[in-house]
Amino acid sequence: MNINAVFRGMTIAFAAVISINSYALVMNNPTFINNGGHLSNVNNTMEHAYEPLRKESYSARFDAVGKIYSCSSTWLGDSKDGTKSYILAAGHCMDFNSPGEATKAYHGEFRDRHDRLIAKDGVYYTGPYRTHRPEGMGGVSGDIGILVLNKKAPMLDEQGKPLNKPWIYDGSREMDKPVELVGYGNWGVGQAAVRPSDNPNDDFSPQQGSRRAWGQSYINELFEKDYALGAPYHPEQVSKAWARLAPGDSGSAWWQQHNGFWTIIGITKTGVEEASYGVRVSKYVDWIKSIYPDVNTLSQMTTVNEKQTLTLPDFSKDLADSSVTYIVPKQSNATGPTVPDWDLGKGYSEIIVTLSNIKTGHNQSIKLRAWRNVGCANAPMNSATGCGKASPLELKYAEEDNKTLPEGHYKGTFNLLAQGWHDTNYRNNLLLAVDLNIQGHQTDKPLYPIYQQGHHYEAGQIVTAKNGKLYKCKNKPFAKFCSINSAAYSPGRGPAWSVAWIALR
Repeated sequence: MNINAVFRGMTIAFAAVISINSYALVMNNPTFINNGGHLSNVNNTMEHAYEPLRKESYSARFDAVGKIYSCSSTWLGDSKDGTKSYILAAGHCMDFNSPGEATKAYHGEFRDRHDRLIAKDGVYYTGPYRTHRPEGMGGVSGDIGILVLNKKAPMLDEQGKPLNKPWIYDGSREMDKPVELVGYGNWGVGQAAVRPSDNPNDDFSPQQGSRRAWGQSYINELFEKDYALGAPYHPEQVSKAWARLAPGDSGSAWWQQHNGFWTIIGITKTGVEEASYGVRVSKYVDWIKSIYPDVNTLSQMTTVNEKQTLTLPDFSKDLADSSVTYIVPKQSNATGPTVPDWDLGKGYSEIIVTLSNIKTGHNQSIKLRAWRNVGCANAPMNSATGCGKASPLELKYAEEDNKTLPEGHYKGTFNLLAQGWHDTNYRNNLLLAVDLNIQGHQTDKPLYPIYQQGHHYEAGQIVTAKNGKLYKCKNKPFAKFCSINSAAYSPGRGPAWSVAWIALR
């Protein structure tokens, strides 16, 4: 018997019966003291100590975080017709009046970070394992749900522009990485919630603003068939796990940076004395897409394809007063601008990336265009020009720049470095993917001529065989066999092809 699993299950079960309003994001004692709090006068120093956490919770990367009733929740996006809003939260935040029902009418509101009414009333859907648990799964791993509510107002950023949708993590590398937590609810220090009186229902309320707050920990545990996440909390010691969540933060998203981009990796179930527990979102990507097909995922939003322009997040929103430039750091498979500049240049940059044909294994270099629309013009990726408008980086595969690229399916990855122009401390390493499915030859000529039986070939000449692979004619004395008019020497096919040819890939 796994004693740790049994103990964890008991503590989670106990936490589940506590009122949803009982307590929420809690910081440890060293962080509280470092922020100006006094353990001998917690109530009167709480708001001051929590102010840095509240301020950080309003960072641009958390703009999609809001609340429903007593739960935290996250806006995923709107329907294409603009009539519905999709809200991600914990299942128990939705079906508390009718547990066991996977979908039902929902009556309630979703409000944004500024308490604006965004959506109201609709229907909820809880995850497939909320009510029908497979063996090995418990109360944490299935506690996920989506609200589809009637849209009342748009989600906006701090400039009043439509908010970009957050990204769902669809990878498998959450373990041992830092995680950031944002939620609403009563504040606490060490192991206790702060209450202004002896009444257990009397929650602490700041004199100004909401109880929204931010905290940090890291992922140290996967359990319940890897559908659940655990993050430790160290209440007394200086630690990178200095915050935890609890029932008041139910439904809040867990945020983690992958490949340089912020993504949602978890949904809060509960917190106990020395840990927070949540649903592992990556296990539910297909289910989320079944409810909201237009949800953004990390892999989708960081991959350049042949069909459409890829637009990255505007990282300048993370900085107080600085534009962001992009360069191509030194690497074996990609080249491009290496130094930030102020010049507008020709309007875009060229990035040359080496990709692999997934069928033949042959490497092929392709060109990508990269630019920022800075308001007055399109600027190269490494230009810091702003013209009064912050803007994201855009990347595109243009067929006219790759006229000699043969048909095939090509894949690869490359790195970019985002840098602050004025804020030189800002540096963010980005990993992007390229996935090109080139249908049909883009030109009449392939990169290397197609092999023709009986044609004269010289030593060292490369041909494209009927199987799509490349072959090089051997040096003398074997080169003469490359030109013999016999199917026996057809590269890759004839029984004697290896006498004349060398397979390249």
